[in-house]
Amino acid sequence: MKNKYALFKQLIDLFEEYEQAEEHLDLLGFSRWMTERLDEEPERNQKVVRKNKMRIEGPSDSFLQALNEKARFLEIISRMARYHEFYTRKALKDLIINTRLEFLFLQTIEQMEKAKKTDLINRYHLEYTTGMDTIRRLKNNGLLDEKQDETDKRAKLLELTEKGKSVLEQSLKRIKDENNFFFAAISENKWKKVLPVLEEIDEFHDDVYQNHGDKPFAELSNLMDSLKHLRT
Repeated sequence: MKNKYALFKQLIDLFEEYEQAEEHLDLLGFSRWMTERLDEEPERNQKVVRKNKMRIEGPSDSFLQALNEKARFLEIISRMARYHEFYTRKALKDLIINTRLEFLFLQTIEQMEKAKKTDLINRYHLEYTTGMDTIRRLKNNGLLDEKQDETDKRAKLLELTEKGKSVLEQSLKRIKDENNFFFAAISENKWKKVLPVLEEIDEFHDDVYQNHGDKPFAELSNLMDSLKHLRT
């Protein structure tokens, strides 16, 4: 049933854009405006055709619709993260690195110039073993070096090798291309409206994760309301 009305949904979306772009609204004006948009962006029309032909509702669609809105929101975010990881692996396939995490580690070390292992692991909210395994792979592939920290002789700092810089440079464009086509299905005007909401949720839970991560679930549940009120 959803697919049956996909064209009408797109028509409504186009009219919403027309409303924002034009001061005086009428059907003839909308018709001409829509024709111009489709001529300029033919992929809009093709997208509906492909969707109607290819989209097949399966068990996962039924599962999502059966969830309450909060659970559905969280499940969709989790799925999007998996799609992003999937596309990233495709983009990096013939390079030494092939995961989003390996790319992020190289990028972060390059930005910081030198980084402690624990800083990298904590920045991306990783299990210690996961972070160390990633660092070990990067070192074994000759992308990272370890140097003595001049201010703390007990610690070592990670830095990119010349090979690591070269691999990072190659991967940057591919990741940028992946980012761009990930959002090809939706206009910038729409996804940018969602970004502040996600950033607010992320900021709240980052604080909980960093400062109260050692507490059991029952204590975290009791903590949530007080933290929420402090931030309003």
